[in-house]
Amino acid sequence: MADEDAAVVEAVIAGDTGAFRLLVERHKGRLFGVLVRLVGDRDAAEELAQETFVKAFRSLRGFRREARFGTWLVQIGIHAARDRARSARRRPGVVSIEALCEARRHDLEIVDPSPAADPSFAVEAEEERARMRSALATLPADYREVLILKHFAEWPYEEIAAATGDSVGTLKVRAYRARLLLRERLVELGGDAAGGDAGRPAGATGPRGAQT
Repeated sequence: MADEDAAVVEAVIAGDTGAFRLLVERHKGRLFGVLVRLVGDRDAAEELAQETFVKAFRSLRGFRREARFGTWLVQIGIHAARDRARSARRRPGVVSIEALCEARRHDLEIVDPSPAADPSFAVEAEEERARMRSALATLPADYREVLILKHFAEWPYEEIAAATGDSVGTLKVRAYRARLLLRERLVELGGDAAGGDAGRPAGATGPRGAQT
């Protein structure tokens, strides 16, 4: 995919601007998934995604081939989300919206074709997701970013570092602290964070948070 992206990028730079639509189709789902978890609102995430693609198109000649196009694109989106959050904080009466934390949107749906499926399970699962969203929304923005990218989008630390500009070591420490704080928030909200997935995002590690 990286090689295919590189070929399309070269084609766009060479004058085939219509080829940029291929990049949009390939990466819009992933970009939107990250943005909707960061800003917690589908309409805002859609606007940010469009803004991100416009900025990427205009800045394509400055794209360094050391990074993957998808990583570079999400980097632009993250900065756009940060700018929006800063603008919201400067505007009186604006309340921060929740950050969604589910890994992929289609994974959120409770789908059980079995006729014996228990409807109460879906209700309980939605309550857990709502509790996680509320807890995640209380975290500092940089904590949300690393949790979303590492534990929900399942990016390696090296790719997160390329997108955020932080070092891998800094991100590991931040992720560990973010997991601890998230567990505290879940307990405060009535979640069972003593064990299981609710208080320990997938990929969480031991006391030092030394994830590889």
